[in-house]
Amino acid sequence: MDYASAISNVIPGTFVPDIGKATSLDERPNVGPIPSLDTGAGIGQAEAPSFKDTVKSMLADVNDKITASDQATRDLADGKTNDMQKVVTSVEEANLALNFTMAMRSKLLEAYTQVSQMQV
Repeated sequence: MDYASAISNVIPGTFVPDIGKATSLDERPNVGPIPSLDTGAGIGQAEAPSFKDTVKSMLADVNDKITASDQATRDLADGKTNDMQKVVTSVEEANLALNFTMAMRSKLLEAYTQVSQMQV
C-alpha cells in the first residue's frame, strides 16, 4: 500500500498520532505489552507512574520526534540521504505529535481554569 492510498483510507477525526519514542526514521511504531498494575496474586502492588512523570515522558517523546525530524531534514539538505518519503513521514509525525501536545495543553489549561473557578 502506498502513502497516497493509505492517507485516502483515513476517516477524518479517527487518526490518533503515535506519540511513542522515535528511535529511528522507519515507520514501525514502538509496540509493547500494556503494563499491569497487579504484580501477582495480591502480594505487592506496582506503583503507577505519577501524572508529572507521564507528562514528562510524553514531552520527551515529542522532543525526540522533533529532533529526529530535524536531523532527517538536515540529512536531506546535505545530500546524506535521498529517501524523501522517510523525511516527509518523520516531519509529519513530529508535526502531529506537536499538534496533539498543544491540544492536550489547551485541555489541561481549560480544566485548570474550571477547577480554579470552583467555589468551595
